[in-house]
Amino acid sequence: KPLSLSAAAWRNFFLAMADTEETPILKVKPEVAHSNSGFVPLLLLSILYITSGAYTTVTVFTGDGIAKQPGFGQKTVHMGETMLWLGAAVSTAAFLPLFDIYGRRDLLYFAGVLGLTSAASALLATSAWLYLVAQFGIGLFLFPTGLTAWVLAAESVSPKVHNRMLAVWNICYSLFGISMAACCLIINRTNMSWRMESVFWYMPIVGSLMVGPLYVSESPEMAGKSDRIDRNESSLRVWPMVGYLVATAVCWSAVSMSFYALSYSSSSLSPDIYLNMALLAGIDCVVYGCAMPIIDWLSPKGAQLTSLSCAAALMLFCSTLPPKSWAMMSVCLLGRMCVDVAFSTIFLLIVEVFPAPIRATAMGFSNIVARVCTA
Repeated sequence: KPLSLSAAAWRNFFLAMADTEETPILKVKPEVAHSNSGFVPLLLLSILYITSGAYTTVTVFTGDGIAKQPGFGQKTVHMGETMLWLGAAVSTAAFLPLFDIYGRRDLLYFAGVLGLTSAASALLATSAWLYLVAQFGIGLFLFPTGLTAWVLAAESVSPKVHNRMLAVWNICYSLFGISMAACCLIINRTNMSWRMESVFWYMPIVGSLMVGPLYVSESPEMAGKSDRIDRNESSLRVWPMVGYLVATAVCWSAVSMSFYALSYSSSSLSPDIYLNMALLAGIDCVVYGCAMPIIDWLSPKGAQLTSLSCAAALMLFCSTLPPKSWAMMSVCLLGRMCVDVAFSTIFLLIVEVFPAPIRATAMGFSNIVARVCTA
């Protein structure tokens, strides 16, 4: 049944692009839409977005502890990272499209509970294969919560504030990364187990998922949709939509590979891994704030083209520099700045270009390409 539902969601997407007269299968029941534009709902949704870095980068700090477990080793750590991204890839193809059929809110919290269950299984795993299966489950269920939280919030506020809201969320995401680096350094000196260290970073997600259903309501765009897509929307024409989809997938892949390559290989930039992660997150924090006026000035499309071009040139130059040198670190930080600007434009363009009934599916397709490339 899940496969058939995902297939129905993809069918909706291509029917909408082809602009046919056949009625797509949209099972979202019309209801009175409640606004999520208040402080508390946006705060709870932002926590899911901001803390998504916990389960994607925490193994950078806990990897040594995991490898010391009997029967694990460094190979298990690396395979665990790959399994997480493969789970995310499968999720974006088979799970995220369901958000276009049944709405955002209920599936968001359902996926979050299953994701935390997988995380608990990973922490309690006594064998390598159980740990790998749990890592796959984290990617499968928990990873979509951050993406869906952004879509749900963006659909609940005016498009005029999307750029500013995303800048604030991304800055908080970077501050969370800095706190991870600082706290993990302190925790490492106290010889705390990797399991307790991981629990510490999952606690904000647990809190948001527990309180969220009390304050967060369904997306106004999804709750107000009828059972038929408006065929008069010019954005549903097939060829422009295919072009947007391919461009989004390619750009997201480039940004994802650059962003996580710098995060996972931070130990190669300079001898201090904690300093490296803090510097990368600090640069992110500054650039996300600077990206807001840049995007307003150049438009999301212009800012994306400019930032990706600069990032490519800097990454190529970085490959010629000696490892663990300050010159390499400086050039990498400049490249990270450009990648951050491009990252912001992707999330803005997804909400701007793709209409609500196919938005999650389009995000899923673009994301799966990026995750496969990252894995």
